[in-house]
Amino acid sequence: MHSLTAEVAIIGAGTAGCFIASLLDEAGIDCVIIEKSRGFGGRCSRRRIDSVHGIDLGAPEFSLGKVTNPLLKQKIQTWTTAGYLTTWAKTISRFDTYTNPNEALTSLCGSPSMSTWHHNIAGHINILSQTRVQHLEKIDDHWHLFDANHQLVAVTNKVVITSPPEQAIDLLDTVGRFNYCSTLPTESLPQYVCAIGFSEKLSLNADDYEGGHDTLYRAVRESSKPNRTWPASLQEVWLLHSSHGWAHAQCHADSGVAATQLAESFCQHFGIEAEPQLLTSHYWRMARHKRVAQEYPPFIWDDTLQVGCCSDWLGSGGTAGALNSALALYQQITGH
Repeated sequence: MHSLTAEVAIIGAGTAGCFIASLLDEAGIDCVIIEKSRGFGGRCSRRRIDSVHGIDLGAPEFSLGKVTNPLLKQKIQTWTTAGYLTTWAKTISRFDTYTNPNEALTSLCGSPSMSTWHHNIAGHINILSQTRVQHLEKIDDHWHLFDANHQLVAVTNKVVITSPPEQAIDLLDTVGRFNYCSTLPTESLPQYVCAIGFSEKLSLNADDYEGGHDTLYRAVRESSKPNRTWPASLQEVWLLHSSHGWAHAQCHADSGVAATQLAESFCQHFGIEAEPQLLTSHYWRMARHKRVAQEYPPFIWDDTLQVGCCSDWLGSGGTAGALNSALALYQQITGH
């Protein structure tokens, strides 16, 4: 494997990594993205359910409610105009609400998938995929990034880590002199997700259920999202997210086994007699985390070492938090 050189190495191709890479690239700063999995998206991943169709198996959408920065609002408008994002008008409810449950809301989702949005904003930037950075070392005033076999991955002047907190802190600890706040989250919460399909329409009133169920954290009617296509045999597709407590109690059980239980819980709760088809499932070991107290900035940066972090766990959580964190760190690095 040949090592890469760039001004900035960005570890992670999730929302924060793709956004800060695109901002730095627009500013004329050479950067490289290093991603441990196969491509763009991170926890906004897409999974194929057949040779043609796929489904958002991570974050399904995000709200503009947490977006206040004018530059970020402008970016989102640009992505929407370009067709990278689209408005999803949905009805929401709780699992334990049975009378007048619906509230109409709008949010934004990637088009035709959340991972496609990431590819659209950062796909032109050099990326080294299926590579996990395990160690940082300063040699001759440059950062050298090594993998688990101590093979050199990249040589850069600056390093931006966008990984979940456990992985980010492990990397920061290899720097040695780096100091970060001791109150930062050090443990992520697990979660199982699964996609199920039905050959007939379901008589459920809402498109998005969240809260009020021990096993299910959230259930999203994926087939209600715009610009999605499904096999002709399916009339409805739902994405089920487990609660974190339930996922923890499974002790890392197989995702397929857990998915069957999630589907049974969903059908039992709503009295669904139709047989669901399990389309795909996944176990997120690092799905969510406790949020950082708001008195701290939404990023970590050491100007002397030229190393820092931006991620959803630093920016109030979720996709919007990742965008806020990435923009704030970009402005810190460039002085814009």
